[in-house]
Amino acid sequence: YWDCCKASCGWPNKASVSSPVQTCAADSTTPVDANTPSGCDSGGTGYMCSNQQVWNVSSTLSYGYAAARIAGQGESDWCCACYSLIFTSTSITGKELIVQVTNTGGDLHDNQFDLAMPGGGVG
Repeated sequence: YWDCCKASCGWPNKASVSSPVQTCAADSTTPVDANTPSGCDSGGTGYMCSNQQVWNVSSTLSYGYAAARIAGQGESDWCCACYSLIFTSTSITGKELIVQVTNTGGDLHDNQFDLAMPGGGVG
């Protein structure tokens, strides 16, 4: 997904972390205060930062970000947590993707990850 909205985990005190997920101005690179309302809400000016996307380290490892919903846990448990995902099909079988959960999604099922990548579509 890539909806450009401020990440749900970008609000202060959403999770027990030293700082929330970074929020950016409309240019997607200039950091703004964590209390800045989402640009997807009326009058808001906080957006997803363009550096919150997958990057490749090697043929066997990448890092990235995702929206998620984890069974038996609340958003405060999975916000900012990291997970190791292993691909099990196609030409990337066995490749590991380590993601930090930065968002949640209303359309996600238990134990589902929605990878953040430009061009990935809204939601």
